[in-house]
Amino acid sequence: MNNNLNILIIEDELLIAEMLKEMLLELGYKVAAIAKNYATATDILKKQSDINFAILDINLSETKTGLDVAKKINDEFKIPFIFLTSYSDKKTFKEAVELKPEAYLIKPFSKMDLFTTLEIIKARTLDAEKTIVIKDGHLSVKVKLSSILWLKSENIYVEVKTNEKTFVVRNSLDKFLEELNDDIFFRIHRSYAVNVNHVKAVNGQYVIIGEEKIPLSRKFRDDLLIKFSA
Repeated sequence: MNNNLNILIIEDELLIAEMLKEMLLELGYKVAAIAKNYATATDILKKQSDINFAILDINLSETKTGLDVAKKINDEFKIPFIFLTSYSDKKTFKEAVELKPEAYLIKPFSKMDLFTTLEIIKARTLDAEKTIVIKDGHLSVKVKLSSILWLKSENIYVEVKTNEKTFVVRNSLDKFLEELNDDIFFRIHRSYAVNVNHVKAVNGQYVIIGEEKIPLSRKFRDDLLIKFSA
């Protein structure tokens, strides 16, 4: 977790939503949008795939609450979230905890409360294995970065090769590498990037991962040899 978070705020009290947005911006985070109810929140999440965190009020004024939004996030969107609420009774707390939020922030809160909450989440997740969510048909699948063997560009798609399965993502290789944002992935060819932790051997023309030979272009060869020998 880092300050590259792109956050959806789900809060039906406009003044609180705007105050929260201002706090987050001052702390260096991005705010993708503000939603005031379940329908708007789920619609935004479907349309904006770059949202990677949510802050949601439990007590939304309509029939479906923040708990319903959290269930939808867990079932479909697979992004972390924190609950924001003025309620701290045992029943509400129990229901919230069962949905596995990253934290539970009680109103009224200060910018320091928000900052501390996010920093605690960051510290707790620093050592957790990094993952990326990949669309696989109608499912959103959480894939460990360490399980990715290599990436192959195919026109406007990227093949993501793991031991278990090959996923296909609509993206360019350059942009997908930016999204992964991890130096274990190294570009070795116009059409290929590899996870250096899975590379078993290198020569002047290819690298070997498992039993596969992945082409290595002259343009990237020297840099890879330096990285591989480090």
